Amino acid sequence: MGMTRLKADFRIVTPLFMGGANPQSAELRVPSIKGVLRFWWRALALGRLDSVEGVRAEEARIFGSTKGQSSVKLRLSPPKKISRLKKKSVLNYNGVGDVVGEGARYLGYGVIEASGVLVRQCIEYPLEGVLELLFRPNILKDDIKSVEAALIAMSLFGGLGSRSRKGYGSFNLTNLTKDDETEPVFTMPSDLDGLKGAILSLFDLNDRYKIMPYHGCPPYTAFSEMTRIDIIDEGDEPLKLLNSIGEKMMEYRSYQKSKTFYDDHHLLRAAINGDVINHPRRVVFGLPNNYHFSDGEKPIVKPKTHDRRASPLFIHIQQLNKDQYAAIAAIFPADFLPKGEKIVVGGSPVDVNVNGYKVLHEFIDGKGTPRFASRVRVI
Repeated sequence: MGMTRLKADFRIVTPLFMGGANPQSAELRVPSIKGVLRFWWRALALGRLDSVEGVRAEEARIFGSTKGQSSVKLRLSPPKKISRLKKKSVLNYNGVGDVVGEGARYLGYGVIEASGVLVRQCIEYPLEGVLELLFRPNILKDDIKSVEAALIAMSLFGGLGSRSRKGYGSFNLTNLTKDDETEPVFTMPSDLDGLKGAILSLFDLNDRYKIMPYHGCPPYTAFSEMTRIDIIDEGDEPLKLLNSIGEKMMEYRSYQKSKTFYDDHHLLRAAINGDVINHPRRVVFGLPNNYHFSDGEKPIVKPKTHDRRASPLFIHIQQLNKDQYAAIAAIFPADFLPKGEKIVVGGSPVDVNVNGYKVLHEFIDGKGTPRFASRVRVI
């Protein structure tokens, strides 16, 4: 019995910030892609294996570890010509016209300055390529299916490179085939109904992958009973669609515009004066948080002993046909920080008090009036 091969034709539909040894130089890298694939594999495996130890053992068996070789090899065929935007260039829609909007700049914080100037080089969109996954002859069929499912989840909810949870580097499968099957394993949905069906099919217990939700709050980012997935918006240009979502997030999180986090504003003001009793509710969007007051004060909110806590909210841009794109928002609740960890507010540590991820649900739903008029709840 020879190797089993999966052939994944893919498209990256928003600017990609991915680098190698020199992070300032943008390139599409197999090790980085494999790392993201393993992330989504772990996210789907926890409910089935029900323990972190079980997940680690099976992941090592499939993807390899310091104690053994990987059972799957990735081979990348990128396009012959990749267009890059240099550091200090201005990011535009499809490389032309005015600088991208405030919302896209906001979601690109860290790689894009507030002016729209790039902090580091990026690969322009769209970008197409082919990824082959070659499995050793002795691998179990269920192991291959678990990798298939991870690749599909990556293409429906994830992306590659920096700021991928905010919609940059959105990875889309256009076609996924397996060499011993006549029909494609997955094809890119062509409309909103097809997209909803693809998401439901992935998580259908009676379908191909039999993915089990984890019961309760997972110890790490994983599919669980608490997971929520929505198709929140659609548009005819991917970066403009991402910009629209960013504008809504800015408005929601802004003290001046929405007043939703009025209490956060006063809490941070008190923290500047050394009076700290709690952390802002907005920490649920991820840490660290940097705040800027008009008088020049810049309190920082961050974990005490960890560098960061990535956002549980994933924003993904999905192409449906030539001129139609959809935005998917997926919330994957998990233990916000390890047990015993503190959040430092303006220099003072406080206990973690994240209340059921309500803040993220309210962002998706709106309060009083819908934030996203065409939103469709999928899971």
